[in-house]
Amino acid sequence: MRRIGKWLLLAVATLILTVLVGGRIYQGVSESRDLARHPPPGELVRVDGRLMHIHCLGEGSPTVMFELGVGSVAVSWADIQREVAAFTRACVYDRAGLGYSEPTDRPLRASDVAGRLHTLLADASIDDDLVLVGWSAGGVYIREYQRRHPGRVKAMLLVASSHEQQAVRIPRETDAGPDRALRIARHLAPFGLVRLSGVMSQRVASSSASDDVKQVLEVLYHRSHMLETVWNESAAFELDIHAEDPPSPIGDIPLTVVTPGRYEGTPAETEAWSELQRELVGLSPRGKQVIAAESGHNVYSDQPELVVEATRELVELVRDRTRDRGPAPEGG
Repeated sequence: MRRIGKWLLLAVATLILTVLVGGRIYQGVSESRDLARHPPPGELVRVDGRLMHIHCLGEGSPTVMFELGVGSVAVSWADIQREVAAFTRACVYDRAGLGYSEPTDRPLRASDVAGRLHTLLADASIDDDLVLVGWSAGGVYIREYQRRHPGRVKAMLLVASSHEQQAVRIPRETDAGPDRALRIARHLAPFGLVRLSGVMSQRVASSSASDDVKQVLEVLYHRSHMLETVWNESAAFELDIHAEDPPSPIGDIPLTVVTPGRYEGTPAETEAWSELQRELVGLSPRGKQVIAAESGHNVYSDQPELVVEATRELVELVRDRTRDRGPAPEGG
């Protein structure tokens, strides 16, 4: 009986090893095939030893730079980017480990995100005035960037923006941390099991993105390290929204805060969220609030035209101020 037991254990171990090795091979071959079919549309720039993907369309200044929420990839805003590129240069990028960008070996806080973005812009030769658009967590990231480099940022658009103190000031009745399913899936993805399950394919199919964008989203969310990155971003961002101090004023620059009209929460949560949104409007004496009445958190898909028009307005305000200043004086 002991000999039979040993053989059974050996057989089970061999089966598990075969599945894992086969899964890694399947995942690697599938990922390489997918990326060959859908290569990065933009430029890969080396930042701190890792390649980062940035994609710019259109011409003109100021440059509009989009910063997205936790776990979001640049292509998810492709439709809005194309609209904005009709009137100025519009750029999206993938943070480390997301989309086409290579992962780092540690979770990145808002300060890390801002520092890497600054290096990316410099190495990509984007040195003109910036209009920063931040959705969700991206709002915290671009405020950190503006705090570090106030001279570069000439206007700011916050879309359903997170707030640096929301974790302590919005009462939470349920755990708002990283998804428990994600805790498991991030370990299964490198072995092709998430790809085989079809879970990510179903999520992408249910999105409101255009068909060409959905094809790329499915490729990117099936990358081996993608879910691990989402997990790490979620954990790091949870620290960013436990700040002791409220966000710093951003100076006398145009600021538009787009607030979703359909906030999903209890009355107490909704009131706290509304108060934080009003605080964001007050970060600039030129701040104003726009209510996206038909939108939930994903304003960019619920009312994309509102995001485009708010961006256009800020670009024109920056251009008007530049024209008012006139050309720089000649000579010393």
